[in-house]
Order: sequence, then C-alpha cells, then structure tokens
Amino acid sequence: MPENAVRIEGLRELQRAFRVFDRSLERGLREAMEASAEVVRFPAETLAAQTIKRSAIDWTRMRVGVARRVAYVAPVERGINTKSRGRRERYSRPKLKTLLLDRALEPALEQNVPRVEQEFEDALRDLARAWSRV
Repeated sequence: MPENAVRIEGLRELQRAFRVFDRSLERGLREAMEASAEVVRFPAETLAAQTIKRSAIDWTRMRVGVARRVAYVAPVERGINTKSRGRRERYSRPKLKTLLLDRALEPALEQNVPRVEQEFEDALRDLARAWSRV
C-alpha cells in the first residue's frame, strides 16, 4: 500500500457483514468509496494541467476506479503501444507515471485527506441509517 494512502481499518469485515446481511448495503459501501475518491479527482486534474509541461489534455483528465478493497484515481488515457510503431522516442514518455504521481496525484491526496475522510464518514453514516431501518 502506498505510504500516503487513506487506510480504512475494518473495511474487509464491514464488507463481509454487508454482503451477508444485504447486498444493497455492500453496493452502498462501494459507492461510498467511489465518492470519497472523487474528492481527489478534480484537484489531481488541475495539478496535472498546471505542473506537467507539454502534457496532452488526455493525460490530465482523471477517472475514479473502485476495486474490492481499494478506490483510486488514475488518468483516463491508458497510453499507446509505441513499440509497434518503430518510433518509440517520439511517442514514449517513460517518466510520465512518476510525474503524474509526484506532481498531481499525491499532492492532491495530501491536500484533501480531511475531505476524503469526511466524505467516507458521511457515506458510512448514511449506510448505518439504512441498516438500522432494515
């Protein structure tokens, strides 16, 4: 796990309990993770556009993804296979990953950790209300 990640203690157990009790609550937890990562998306896009020179617009656009135990922000653009084109040096930016991480994604997370935590707490509070009604 990256050093500057927001870690949720007991997430696996909570997911398991929601899965056993009601699948809609498990989906709600996934949506809560997505909403808390969405807080970082826009600042990351802004920082990428401002701090990375000669970057195409496609590389500054970000998307939010959610896996079973992780929510993440990543560029929308996934890249091209430059080896088959025979002009690798023209299309390749081998340091773009570290540039995006160092100048956009990590600073955006560091600036918004309290907002991410608050967004997730609010979503959990809503899920708890829904659970108490069932």
